[in-house]
Amino acid sequence: MAISKQKTALFFRLSISVTVFGALFKFISWPLIILGATGMVIFHSIQFYQKQNRVPLDYSRHLLIVTFACNYIFSLLHLPYDYILTALTKVALIVFVLFYCKEIISLLLENAQNGLLLQKLGTENLSRILADLATVYIVIASLFKILHWEFGIINANVLLVIGLFTALISILASSKDFGEQETS
Repeated sequence: MAISKQKTALFFRLSISVTVFGALFKFISWPLIILGATGMVIFHSIQFYQKQNRVPLDYSRHLLIVTFACNYIFSLLHLPYDYILTALTKVALIVFVLFYCKEIISLLLENAQNGLLLQKLGTENLSRILADLATVYIVIASLFKILHWEFGIINANVLLVIGLFTALISILASSKDFGEQETS
């Protein structure tokens, strides 16, 4: 019995939501985070193996998810050598962000070469790009909060505020386009 791509994607998103929800709790958050992290690894692995053409961004995303889940479980159970997984998770996060930025820049350059950049940025594509960025910021903020990371002034709160403002702008941009389509 094979699981469909749509169901896998839905369960993967639900696992992310459970993990983020668990991270927001102050008291007994570990069962939700373990459940969500395990679900993320399982369902993203299924998605990863179902995908025909994998790009480096897919590999880096999978590495980030697996190292995050292992890191959290090792630190929760106080297993030895958890600092190695913490370092691997940080490296995987940096690699993922670099590949993600490269993907966005290549799409923008491709649209600019086709002369469609200004035309497409005024439509729902801007909203989708902002929604993707908001998702990345919120997931990274959750990762920072769960693992208690801070890099100077960059901490979970700052990243969460940036992600939520980006999500708000995305929603406002999409509602403006939606309103324009209804009046036409």
